[in-house]
Amino acid sequence: MPTGDGVHKGGNTASLDGQGGTEPISQTKREHRDIYYRLYTTEGPLETNHPIFSNDRFISRISSRSVRPPHTGASLKRCVCKVEGVEGPEKSTLYPSLSEKKPLDDSARLALRGNSGPGLSEADPVVFVIEKSAAGPKSASNAGSNELPAWKAEQRYVYYRLYDDDSEAASKTSFDESDPSLGRLNIFTIPPPHTVASLKGRLVHVEGVSGNAVQLLENEDGEVTLNDGDAIALLTDDFPGSNEDQPIVFTYTRNAADKTTAQEIPPFSKRLTCTSNWAGALVDAAWHSMVVGEIFQTDGVVRFETFINSNVVLSRIEV
Repeated sequence: MPTGDGVHKGGNTASLDGQGGTEPISQTKREHRDIYYRLYTTEGPLETNHPIFSNDRFISRISSRSVRPPHTGASLKRCVCKVEGVEGPEKSTLYPSLSEKKPLDDSARLALRGNSGPGLSEADPVVFVIEKSAAGPKSASNAGSNELPAWKAEQRYVYYRLYDDDSEAASKTSFDESDPSLGRLNIFTIPPPHTVASLKGRLVHVEGVSGNAVQLLENEDGEVTLNDGDAIALLTDDFPGSNEDQPIVFTYTRNAADKTTAQEIPPFSKRLTCTSNWAGALVDAAWHSMVVGEIFQTDGVVRFETFINSNVVLSRIEV
């Protein structure tokens, strides 16, 4: 009701929410907001030109003010492609969320202002899957990384066991020295749509078995084959491979060339040159201290590990 100074106080300061209820005025303001997004190619995550976290360089954000009206799938793609140096929006696909199975049409209208719509937070970003040929080279510089905050999200994985046509094989994402065939993938490295096909494609890339006949089995019993079109709910707590003790099975058949040259290819054939000193071993003996100029060998596979409650990227080589 009005007070003596003409200002309305008390009462139900709300507006209809379109469903017969009410919504606080603070949630109806059409103010500009940040739009969070993740970048991928069909093979896996793509590093952004403008990271916002020190331990996850594949997520970024733009202001809704930057997107030219009217706000559609096409205008959002054009804006992000410009920011990320992608050749053209026609070479990218936009998903409204990580769990979405179908991409947005270019003509789809988007609510990019206020407290609703896609890309509201780093936990629920929109997703751009970009053709690898259009992505362009990314800078290897880590300038400013130390000043960025770390994303505190819980690391979640798909666990799998690797087999060739003879027996179990050592996985490139192995994390347990006593069980080298058991590997794992961070769920955020798997591009949408989250299907068996996208998971299989990521595994083929990470394990370096392109061109081989591959198959995914639901568990180690091997009775159920996962079909490419099957959806996998990676953002839930229950999906094939969500438990380390119940991994899915990834099999591949080596061709003749693989069998004759496998021993000729060193497993850690890429080189890393240390650019700063780090005495991690003094704190945790499981880690290796580094000295400027020291050379490390790597297989180029990205892994995330925890060091004193902070996530540390061990390697970020494009493979």
